[in-house]
Amino acid sequence: MQLLTTHTQRLMLVSAILAGVFILFPSISVYQLAAFTQFVIEQLGNQVIQLSTLALLICAAIVVSPFGKKRLGDEAPEFGFIPWLVMLFTTGMGSGLIFWGIAEPVFHLANPPLQSDGMDPKDTALALTYFHWGVHAWCLYALAGLVMAWVAYEKKRPMRVSASFIGNRNPGWFSLVDLIAVLAILFGIAGVLANTMALVEQGVRQVFQIEGEMTGFRLVMTAVIGVLFTASSALGLKKGIQRLSSLNVWLMLALFTFVFINIDGSAVITRMFSSVAAYVTLLPDVSFGMIEGSETWSQGWTVIYLVWWIAWTPFVGPFIARISRGRTVRQFLICTIMIPTLASILWFSGFAGAVFESDYLPEIMAAVNQDYTQGLFLFFAHLPFSNILSIAALVLLLTFVISSSDSAIYAAGMMTDDTRTSSKISWSVIVVAMSMALVMFNDVDLNKQVAIAGAIPFTFVLIAQGIAAVAEQVRTKPEPLPTPQQE
Repeated sequence: MQLLTTHTQRLMLVSAILAGVFILFPSISVYQLAAFTQFVIEQLGNQVIQLSTLALLICAAIVVSPFGKKRLGDEAPEFGFIPWLVMLFTTGMGSGLIFWGIAEPVFHLANPPLQSDGMDPKDTALALTYFHWGVHAWCLYALAGLVMAWVAYEKKRPMRVSASFIGNRNPGWFSLVDLIAVLAILFGIAGVLANTMALVEQGVRQVFQIEGEMTGFRLVMTAVIGVLFTASSALGLKKGIQRLSSLNVWLMLALFTFVFINIDGSAVITRMFSSVAAYVTLLPDVSFGMIEGSETWSQGWTVIYLVWWIAWTPFVGPFIARISRGRTVRQFLICTIMIPTLASILWFSGFAGAVFESDYLPEIMAAVNQDYTQGLFLFFAHLPFSNILSIAALVLLLTFVISSSDSAIYAAGMMTDDTRTSSKISWSVIVVAMSMALVMFNDVDLNKQVAIAGAIPFTFVLIAQGIAAVAEQVRTKPEPLPTPQQE
């Protein structure tokens, strides 16, 4: 226990020092970190895209192989099928759908990186969005989760990254890889929390007609959210995270249903099918490198997105591994990849598709070009009960970010072998401190840059972790077949 506590304290100390630097020297730390991530993106953009495509191909190969029949652990699944799917989805990217549901497709329509012959520009805009939020993103999560689940349930090791390399031994110098994983978690959640506060501010301005500076409001709300996700994480999986995830899905369904019955539903459904066809058509062109002639666009959107998903793999991976004990490998991969992808397509096509088929599209395009956060609430302004819709979206946005954050805190506890409430509070304070530094700038693009900073070193750890798992499995001697007498 003493070794584990020391391991936790080392990781927490380094993380706390980093958070302190963010708070004390925000201008230097935030902008220097963003400059570093931009440099790496410019140098390794093609390789990041190819890595995500490789993850997709590996997942497909595992699904059709005999290995897909193996079960993760010897016990029956802890959670029912539907609650399991709900937690998979809400942990991975729920709050991002609210933020980007209209803003991203509309931005791509207004600033197209490519023109495909014979393809509707609106379909292309949605297809590019599906590319960023679809199978490539979820394959990264699925592979990270599968490695962690295999280490934990087949090899009976603790659910931390270093266990993939050294087993159950004291981490020692290998605590560095756990530190890299934890930092990726902290940066990723801090960026999401800061972006959430930007959208919350815009919603509050819209509903209550507030003008002027609202930095104080964003800081207070960040602290409040920190208290709430700490409380949810402290309650545990079944009392906190599972219930909150279920609430998120019900709210999401209610909001989507209301919007759908107040728009041209048939046109939106038609747009969804045509955009999915465009998605499938475009995949070969965008899956192996940046778009030729639009490299800057690819760096600012595709590469940042894919690295951002990698930033979330240190906590989404262990978390989905934790809730997936008892599932077969095939079921784990198919559900983890396809169900959230289909739900994301439905959401983007429902919201952005509704805007695309409306006569107020030019107005929303102009607003999104000025500020990403304006599109959603301007869309609601054209629907009945606009203020109620805006408030509902704000509640959903906050519950989603709470759900993602408490999952991250839970995963940080697993990474450090310390799930005590006091440890969760400490991690929450560090996350909130880093988020506040970003909240003061209130720059969505800057938040995205900082959010992926921790993922850059963790990308190499993730690759090494996968190689180590495969190498260990190859070295493991298969059990001999039983003789007739044994049978």
